[in-house]
Amino acid sequence: MKGVAWVGLSDRRGHRPSFLLLSMGTAHRSAAAAAVALENYFFGKEDFMQKRKRFVFFAVAVALLLGAVGVAAAEDLVLMHDKGGNPDYRPFFDQLGAMAKSAIGVGFTQSPYPDTNTFQATVRAALPTNKAPDLFTWWSTYRMKDLIDAGLVADMTSLWDKHKSEYPQGLRDAFTFNGKVYGLADVVEYWGVWYNKDVFAKLNLKVPTTWAEFLNVCDTLKANGITPMEQTVNGRWPTFILFEEMVARQDPQLYVDLCAGKVKYSDPRVKKAFSVWANLIGKGYFTDPSTDLFSDAPRLFNEGKVAMIPCGSWYLTTLTTAGVPESKADIFVMPPVNPAAGKVVIMEASPIVISAKAPNLMDAMKVADWWMGPEGNAAFAKMLNQYPANAKADASFLPASKVNFAKTIKSGYRVLNRYWEATPTPICEKAVDKFAEFILNPGNVDQILNDLDKIADDYWSAAKK
Repeated sequence: MKGVAWVGLSDRRGHRPSFLLLSMGTAHRSAAAAAVALENYFFGKEDFMQKRKRFVFFAVAVALLLGAVGVAAAEDLVLMHDKGGNPDYRPFFDQLGAMAKSAIGVGFTQSPYPDTNTFQATVRAALPTNKAPDLFTWWSTYRMKDLIDAGLVADMTSLWDKHKSEYPQGLRDAFTFNGKVYGLADVVEYWGVWYNKDVFAKLNLKVPTTWAEFLNVCDTLKANGITPMEQTVNGRWPTFILFEEMVARQDPQLYVDLCAGKVKYSDPRVKKAFSVWANLIGKGYFTDPSTDLFSDAPRLFNEGKVAMIPCGSWYLTTLTTAGVPESKADIFVMPPVNPAAGKVVIMEASPIVISAKAPNLMDAMKVADWWMGPEGNAAFAKMLNQYPANAKADASFLPASKVNFAKTIKSGYRVLNRYWEATPTPICEKAVDKFAEFILNPGNVDQILNDLDKIADDYWSAAKK
């Protein structure tokens, strides 16, 4: 039985063998107190020989107790995550858990879920209970806020302070509420447009740097029977991809203010961004909206039937796992619709969070400390072909496409937080359905924007009370 130790004792009254069940929780809280209890049990007013026999039993019992405590402390932690389907991170988490075990003596096993909705529901149900996972994947900023407000997430400020020189302040800020930092950043990704290099080369197309050039690329692709871009309502969340691109490339500050409730969705500037989006849909630049981002898009991309996929830089792993040669894919930042918007790129920071009720809280902190360091952070990033969040971690393993993309971003781009994390979760969860409605019926834009206003107004008015 895990978590307990059975210790053989001699019954004081009849000298019959009996057993004492020692809780490992009790043992961890106070091994000394447990030893005192054992001593009281064993020593009485018997003669010397009886005391000697009891002392032998006592010594064995204490040894078993301490040994059991050691075994309990060395048990692997549990990491719960939503990357058990597509994408599938199970092999990577297996490797990292083993690496942590080898490096610091504490590893972790995983409890994977195949889709985001089931995963979120399961985690939320488990966190307030003694079934809470030690570690779990989540999303930053507003996605974490309700868990933090409910006291369900462990404070990791001390670890961030320890690794302060290894992480940019902006990344720390995305994990900070009321001066405390929650979760560790496993990787950081940026959003752009993945394109099929073979298709571009065949049609003599160059990476667009202006909106006019981007539209010309789309027109050329469509004229040659190739769908310019992937877009889907499947899975709900991907509907925000083009929304954030259109608004941020119209006016990045407008995007920030919209996410923060300082601007209404019916604002003429926001409607203008939706009009540009509607124009792209009307021209037939996108796939059928039922196309799946993970199962269909990589295949269509590899077959040269879809030339561009707007998504995070992490999507390269999805493409290569599906059989797309790494040499066939490259990425660029979508050009600004409004030249005054300047250079803008969307950032996504994914945290690994520790439950406040983690069964093995101290060991979870130990794993987090190792994972935040250059060694652990680089190891996981290398498995995923993604950017390590730790600035001092080795990133030489990255493919040329991602190295060049990072260099581009460092050339004066303004970095914005992804919509999924940048706006309050109750707004986002309803907004993605409205974005889906727009994709399916862009002519209904006025009603959709009014609906979005109500969703946002309801949240912000309640939040101010």
